[in-house]
Amino acid sequence: MSTTDTRSTTRPREEIVVHLGAPAELLAVDPLGALRAPVGERVRLSPGVDELLGELLGRSGVRRSRRVVLTLPATELADAGVAEQLEAALRRWCTARTERVERESRALWRQGLWSLRSGLVLFAIGLLLSSGFLEPDVPEVLQNLLGNGVFSVIAWIGLWYPLDLLFFARSPARREMRALDVLATMPVEVRPRP
Repeated sequence: MSTTDTRSTTRPREEIVVHLGAPAELLAVDPLGALRAPVGERVRLSPGVDELLGELLGRSGVRRSRRVVLTLPATELADAGVAEQLEAALRRWCTARTERVERESRALWRQGLWSLRSGLVLFAIGLLLSSGFLEPDVPEVLQNLLGNGVFSVIAWIGLWYPLDLLFFARSPARREMRALDVLATMPVEVRPRP
């Protein structure tokens, strides 16, 4: 990582640039920053890491981004080692965030398995009642309303939620983990901002 000149051989689309007012803005937001900021100056409402992750998640191919560029006012770069500290903080944040997303994904999986038990019971009850109302001796109105309608829907609902949790609800978490893996390995460049 370097704080060298701003010339780059990487195209701008391949860079993710985040403008920080201070090194601490990478991981946190100063709640009073909006009050202290001069009129017309940009105010940060979320940490820089959230902006980085959001930018990666918003791109169609996260691997196309080749570098993270953090800009700071030149006065903030006067301290030796700021660039290395920012890179280390970004790597630690990616590790911690990946662990959190993995825990949440596992919790969704367990919740899906747990809800599948009661969902299967509801599914079986819905099918039994539906088939009971589809007997030939049941009036056609009740067959259509309850046999082909209400109890079929109840059976479907019994499986919909657990299957959604097991197969679809975890998709955003898997995408975020891929983006975090990419972000954790991207080179970081810190540049002074005029």
